[in-house]
Amino acid sequence: MRIDQLTPTPRDAAPIEIPAELLDSVSRHQTHLARLVESLRAAGLQEAMIDTSVRSLVDSYAAELTAAIRTMSKAPDHA
Repeated sequence: MRIDQLTPTPRDAAPIEIPAELLDSVSRHQTHLARLVESLRAAGLQEAMIDTSVRSLVDSYAAELTAAIRTMSKAPDHA
C-alpha cells in the first residue's frame, strides 16, 4: 500500500510505499477515523465540519507517516 492510497487520500501524500511494519498502524488509524466520523455524525455535526476535521487529521498523520517511512528507508537494515 502507498500513502496516496489511504482513504481519504491525504492532500500532499507522496506516492511512497508503506512498509509492512507500519501497515497495522495505518489500518488502526483508518478504523479510528471511521469511528470518529460516526461519532461526529451522531453528535449532529454538519458534513462540511466533519470533512474538515477528518482531512486535517489525515493530512497530519500522512506527514508523520511519510517522515517515519523516510527515516526507516535510510536505516542500514532497509538499504
